[in-house]
Amino acid sequence: MEARPVKRRYDAEQRRRRAAERRAGIVEAARSLFAERGFSRTTVAAVASEAGVSPETIYKSFGGKAGLVRSIWQDAIAGVGQDHAERRADALAASAATGRQIVEGWLRLALEVAPRATAVLALVRSAAEVDPEAAELLDEIERGRAERMLHNARALEAGQHLRPDLSVTQARDLLLVFSGEFYDRLVHRGGWDADAYVAIMTRTMAAALLRQG
Repeated sequence: MEARPVKRRYDAEQRRRRAAERRAGIVEAARSLFAERGFSRTTVAAVASEAGVSPETIYKSFGGKAGLVRSIWQDAIAGVGQDHAERRADALAASAATGRQIVEGWLRLALEVAPRATAVLALVRSAAEVDPEAAELLDEIERGRAERMLHNARALEAGQHLRPDLSVTQARDLLLVFSGEFYDRLVHRGGWDADAYVAIMTRTMAAALLRQG
């Protein structure tokens, strides 16, 4: 009698692990096909075939193409560490001694996130010009980015690191630019190495955002 609860827990863990592996396989298949074909020419049926599942499984788990891209985006912004990149960013803001250390740490985390996140944003922005579903998803992603950057700006203000002549909304807007466009131009397109990117962007962001002296 005592063995049954243990077996049920084991079975439940096995099911969760298989479900997580299946989800990861679907997301990876979708990521590959979207990168190859774009949003409009990628079908749920093609993703299902690539992942070895039924289209019904994808609709049930993700709701369709927009849900697949949403999951790809969520995986991208989580980074590659065991803990979510946003939680690590918050911990850094709470523990770092100076604003410059916070900014540099955020840039290091961005190097985990940006390679995949930049690709997702490019995909959705391109599709949004002709696809209403993609346009709605782009609005959702941009709102989420703005909320996160406002959160980061408030963290700088709370730590008394933010320049006194800068509002948190102005800081949010600057962080949005720094977190996307600069990486795309310097690293993705320009081929800068990580250390050079972090060094120049730390100086740039410190000058734009942080109290001096």
